Amino acid sequence: MEFDLRNVLNFAANYLEGKSLSPRLDAEILLSFVLLKDKVWIYSNFDFKLDDKTIKKYQEILNKRSQGMPISYITGKKTFMGLEFKITDKVLVPRPETEELVEKLISDSNKHGWKKFLDFGSGSGVIAISIAKFLPNAKIWVIDANKDALDLTMENAKKLDVEERIHLLEKTKVEEFEIVVSNPPYLTKKEWEDSRDLHFEPYEALVGGEDGNDFYREIIAAYNPQRFYFEIAHPFRKSLKEIFDNFGMSYQIKKDLSGRDRIAVLRRSL
Repeated sequence: MEFDLRNVLNFAANYLEGKSLSPRLDAEILLSFVLLKDKVWIYSNFDFKLDDKTIKKYQEILNKRSQGMPISYITGKKTFMGLEFKITDKVLVPRPETEELVEKLISDSNKHGWKKFLDFGSGSGVIAISIAKFLPNAKIWVIDANKDALDLTMENAKKLDVEERIHLLEKTKVEEFEIVVSNPPYLTKKEWEDSRDLHFEPYEALVGGEDGNDFYREIIAAYNPQRFYFEIAHPFRKSLKEIFDNFGMSYQIKKDLSGRDRIAVLRRSL
């Protein structure tokens, strides 16, 4: 076999078959990463020959992907809301469903003029930084139990030129927020145990206690904003509904593009 781009890419896609939900796409992304070339260049240069060193490097990362390692942990980056973020294995890989949460929040904020936000559990900072990029007058505070996550949030904020409007929330300082937004850990322990494809990601960023609801309780009890914007598990749990009701919340549940319960918008009932 000649090691030209066409043969290498076809081999890689076949190798990942059954080990990835998108083997061809994964093979393309990882080859682009190794070559430092975009997809258009690859498909325009199918006869380009790869040297042994490049082939070996590509094989190594294909092996990582075949074992379930997320692509973002291999490449160290993830595009979210059209922005490129640095990602490490210390934080959750951002999902498209969370973009829908952010889009809903930004749309509502443009209508209501909200300017002061708290992002609870900031992770890589994709929510806070996206708000800052799309709402130029917004100020966002972030909080996360993971210091690595906070460091990464501020690194991404600086990279994307919004560091002056992203603030670390000091636990000793009382702040009032118009909006609290969170994509908290919301899997149950059983759900995590049954989802081996998630086991490369930090357990603490995925599991919200035995019933998956620990962080919703904590956040609602701690803050009193005009609105809460939460990402939630599908289907909308009866146990979570009871928590919302017990806290006297009125709420709207919005489905994501795949028709699954995903966004909860809450306000305290009068």
